[in-house]
Amino acid sequence: MQRELLAKNHISPQILQSTTARVPAENYANLLRDTMQEMDDELMGYGSLPQKLGCWTTMVELAANSNTLGEALKKLTRFYRLITWGLETRLSRDDSGNAFLSLNHSNQQDHPAQFDPYLYESFLFYIHRTANWLIGRQIPLHAVDFCFAETTHRSVYWDMYFCKDIYFQQPVSQLRFSASMLDLPVTKSAQAINAFLNHVNQAMITQVYAQKSWHYRVSTQLESRLQSNPSFSEFAKGFNLHPHTLRSYLRDEGFQYQEIKDRVRRDSAIFHLSSQGKSVEETATLTGFSEASAFIRAFKKWTGNTPIHYKRTS
Repeated sequence: MQRELLAKNHISPQILQSTTARVPAENYANLLRDTMQEMDDELMGYGSLPQKLGCWTTMVELAANSNTLGEALKKLTRFYRLITWGLETRLSRDDSGNAFLSLNHSNQQDHPAQFDPYLYESFLFYIHRTANWLIGRQIPLHAVDFCFAETTHRSVYWDMYFCKDIYFQQPVSQLRFSASMLDLPVTKSAQAINAFLNHVNQAMITQVYAQKSWHYRVSTQLESRLQSNPSFSEFAKGFNLHPHTLRSYLRDEGFQYQEIKDRVRRDSAIFHLSSQGKSVEETATLTGFSEASAFIRAFKKWTGNTPIHYKRTS
């Protein structure tokens, strides 16, 4: 069944052997949806007990009918405390103006002391993205805490949470943010709720509210200029900035230009190969490489696999 689901969503089984492999967001979102439906479990086996399909939909409908984000998140945390899945959700704040949305282990003896990191990562990801959607803007996170040891895929957390302060082996897994965000209004029409719930995984995975960050602005400009492969100086001129100034802005957000460029090239290449059916040679040109051989070497460095593994065959 695993191979059937992968084939259905145009994902090669070979790339699963690599810790640096990447797939298009749409394919991944569809795979998550199909796996949940096949297992009839929204936690896909990661919780102590299956979570029936429709739990997240019910929670979103309840949360969306709130006046403020704080009210919505209180409903969310109450809802998931009623479900037996091994963790309890809590919303709290301190006297310094900080808010915390945490995952605490249930006290029941039949629950393991700690689950697979994916459960904590994915649930906090979905909570954050849903909260963003509820207020129509990105909620800046002060930090993300995890109760497990540092992972080999730490670099992907920026893409997930847009936060560079990630801490491991903490007492609880949680999101930390400004308590002032809890007072922001929730205004979602029935039509907006239905559109969001039509494909929740895709809506949250492809969500973008970070337009004001330099990382996002540089990434967006790179996507449209990859084929011409501009130098950094030429690129900075497009923002009417001196190259040193742009490098400083990116560094303040925890990024380097080459790191962003490699990521945009990688994601664009995967899209052209697996979603558009482009050849390796065409993809090399579209991502700014003058030779296919140089593209293949770079692609293998980025993903751990050669481009042919991502080539869509149907």
